Amino acid sequence: MFFVGIVLSFVLGFSYLFIIVCYLKNWHNLKFVPGRNNLKNIPFISVVVAVRDEEKNLSHCIQSLLNQDYPVDKYEIILVDDFSMDKTAELIKKFETSVTNLKYLSSSANEQGHIVSYKREALQTGINASKGEYILLTDADCTVPNSWITIYSKQFIKEDCVFIGGPVIILDENQNLLTSFQGLDMIGMMVITGAGYQSGNQLLANGANMGFSKKVFNDLGGYDQFPKKASGDDMFLLHHFHQHHPKRIRFLKTLSAVVVTQPEHSIKSLLRQRIRWASKNNAYKEMNINFSLSVLFIVSLTIVILGILSILQASIFFPMFCVLYIFKIFSDYLLQREAIRFFNKRKLRKYFFLSQNTHSLYIAWVGIMASLFPVYQWKGRKVR
Repeated sequence: MFFVGIVLSFVLGFSYLFIIVCYLKNWHNLKFVPGRNNLKNIPFISVVVAVRDEEKNLSHCIQSLLNQDYPVDKYEIILVDDFSMDKTAELIKKFETSVTNLKYLSSSANEQGHIVSYKREALQTGINASKGEYILLTDADCTVPNSWITIYSKQFIKEDCVFIGGPVIILDENQNLLTSFQGLDMIGMMVITGAGYQSGNQLLANGANMGFSKKVFNDLGGYDQFPKKASGDDMFLLHHFHQHHPKRIRFLKTLSAVVVTQPEHSIKSLLRQRIRWASKNNAYKEMNINFSLSVLFIVSLTIVILGILSILQASIFFPMFCVLYIFKIFSDYLLQREAIRFFNKRKLRKYFFLSQNTHSLYIAWVGIMASLFPVYQWKGRKVR
């Protein structure tokens, strides 16, 4: 039993290391080549943002969208209020009176009816009202760089793309262990995301930074074909585009396209967020994604179990724990080293080992809760 356990730990750990090395190889092969636009023939872009109870963050988001270096007559900002309970709607209306290319809408969803995803309904409301040839999406708690729309516009034209994803990082003004954990987790995920675009499989997306062709979106039936999940619209949309146009999908591997989002400020809110993200995992049809997610979950859960068993019988289980733990922390170190280098987040290095010592427990807990208890509270709503 001891020998078998060591062998299984080695095989599981090596499998995880192999997946991470493949991600890094594809990430290094992913290149970003700036495009060029004919200023006389640039496309009209519509930025659509679904907003619910974001009065504290919304002003920063709007201001970053207004500070774009894209011609003001070539883009519009559509903010769709998703039944906010605070002063969000009032704040948007104040901006609307003084900004010519900003539009306020209320979600067309019937809050008394059966709605799978309120955010999806809000986005659909904005897309239906948009005039743009291309749609860009971000979140109300995010800020975008000044050249964000320009970079998307150039890439759409240069490579005839129908879907483009971009990197998202966590705001790190007030660093502590919790926010740094989120920061490391996010930049590592961005490396994995970019690698997936390069390989053409294991595709991930973040709704805070993505864009697509409105015509192709409508031709493919929009959101109508999606699974009945409250979360995951960004992923399902990417997979839908990739299924029909696999050669016209790109990722913006450039710091000039990085969107910054707010961290969660409590462990409870962080776990709720990540359970929400993980709740749609069983709806993915792509086997490559399911395999990678399964390996991560199994490795993390096994480390936790072996750690507990080591307390009870160290002579048998502690060597197994050490083998798997070393494989995982070495693999994650390779991933995070590249992510820290690319995103220029050297201040996060000192939090690596502290974060990694809780990472396995975090992944195991989120995976179990998302599978067994997919119903959760989010922004005052009980969804699944």
